[in-house]
Amino acid sequence: MKNGTKRLISLIVCLMLLVSMSAPVFAKNINSLFNSKGFKDVKPGHWAYEDIMWMLEKKIIDGKSKDIFEPNGTVTRAEFAKMMVNTLQLKQYKPDTPSFLDVKKTAWEYPFVEAAKAYLTGFRTASGDYFKPKQAAVREDMAVALVKALGYQNDTVNESILNTFADAAQISPNLKKYVALSVKHGLIQGYTKDGRTVFDPQGNLTRAQSATLLRKAFVQNEEKVTYNEDKVTYDDNNSGSSNTYTKPVVSISTENNIPVLRWNKITSDKFREYRVVISKGDNTPEYPANGYLYSITDRDRTYALINNSQKYNQGDFGSYLTKGETYYISVTAVYTDRTVAGNTVRLKYNGAENPELSVIPIVTAAEENGKLVLRWNSIDSSEFVAYRVVASRNDDTPSYPDNGYLYTITDRNKNYAVIDNLTAYSNGDFGGYFIKGEQYYFSITAEYKDRKVPGNVVKARYNGQDSEVLFPAPRVSAVYENGKLVVKWNKSDSSLLTEYRVVISEKDQNPEYPANGYYEKAFDADTTSVEIDTERPYSNGDFSKLTYGTEYYISVTAVYGSKYVPGNAVKILYLIDE
Repeated sequence: MKNGTKRLISLIVCLMLLVSMSAPVFAKNINSLFNSKGFKDVKPGHWAYEDIMWMLEKKIIDGKSKDIFEPNGTVTRAEFAKMMVNTLQLKQYKPDTPSFLDVKKTAWEYPFVEAAKAYLTGFRTASGDYFKPKQAAVREDMAVALVKALGYQNDTVNESILNTFADAAQISPNLKKYVALSVKHGLIQGYTKDGRTVFDPQGNLTRAQSATLLRKAFVQNEEKVTYNEDKVTYDDNNSGSSNTYTKPVVSISTENNIPVLRWNKITSDKFREYRVVISKGDNTPEYPANGYLYSITDRDRTYALINNSQKYNQGDFGSYLTKGETYYISVTAVYTDRTVAGNTVRLKYNGAENPELSVIPIVTAAEENGKLVLRWNSIDSSEFVAYRVVASRNDDTPSYPDNGYLYTITDRNKNYAVIDNLTAYSNGDFGGYFIKGEQYYFSITAEYKDRKVPGNVVKARYNGQDSEVLFPAPRVSAVYENGKLVVKWNKSDSSLLTEYRVVISEKDQNPEYPANGYYEKAFDADTTSVEIDTERPYSNGDFSKLTYGTEYYISVTAVYGSKYVPGNAVKILYLIDE
């Protein structure tokens, strides 16, 4: 006999013994219950009065309101599921994946339908299984529930017993055996209608009928225990039963350097799911006491990878396994009315580390208010040290330390960086500062105590300000020396400098090359002064020749490849009479 049924029958036997020895007291309790409920539509003398009071006392069913029971009200399939859970004292069950397409996890009936699924009927279609919770429960549904609840489903029966009913053809083909068994065992009887004996399989169940049938069935079963205990005794490990509570047989091995847990397939009709369970301190881990790693509802899936790819739920060691530590591992088979833990295996874990300890940065780049901004995910790891902002001109997979860094950010909550040339780049391949108009590869390397993890790479064009360090502007002066006009400037240390151009304008107060032409020629990077000689040419200027007594603006433009950086302009009065 199944343990759940044993417990239920034993409970009811005790109740009935108490009732038989204390009938006056029971009657007094019933009357007291009635007085406390005060239902206007169920009073002593109602044909289902005692059955309803019995169900109320067991908290299996309740009134529709404070003073209304609605004995003739229809029972929906959802309500019937709840009645079965309460009657059988089943534990409410909320699996991760619903069994029926029309009973969502958020529905009130979800835990009741899932818990009582083995005792209920469903509707199978090409697209999946449906429960139809709002549809009325019918008499053939009750037949299935009672037969399964009382353990008669494996009994043999001649379905010709149904031929006594004029409406036998209305019984759903898949349910005929259960209806026949319910008739055979006296659980539900037919009745006479219009001179014919009918079973009325599609007839709606009323609340009063449900109370009467459930109570009658279990009272009958109590009596069977007293006189024929062997008939209702089952062996939980009987391999011939489709409702066997099989214990998982668990083993573990390393396959391709990954620990793989394997176990036997559970074929019981009451099977719900496998739960893979791990514990650091409990050498007999089981679900739900020790939480779970995986919930597997596919009975054919009899393996699981132990590789830190999924977070552990409600364990005694945190969310992930620690490399080098030893754990106890098992599989619990979850049935509709119980859980059965398998044997335990030990594993010294040497697989992948906790992924949350070394999270990979996810990087994006965008222009914000005219500036290039990098953003990435915040990392909440106890091993976190810093973010390193990395860039490269030529390497399309830049990372720290190989490609240097722009910023070191130790605040884990600061997950952005502005690229604005205010800070020199360290140990890069492009000379310390970004060049306007050039494209670069950017990334973020997350630095942890024992490792460095580079994020994805984004390619972006830098359109910010050029650095004065990389492209310094000349500091210009002009003086008369020995009767000559001499233009002087400081030397640039930039390796990118290619030449200087001396620029003069009569009208433009800020002359620069190439807009205002140039004096004589390009001067090399080592030149820092030029003597102005009117005999030498000036190209593309706004004057033909320097004229005595005329004011001019003079400057020097530093040429850095394709970039032109003008220096300051000085105003002079030309006083050389040629």
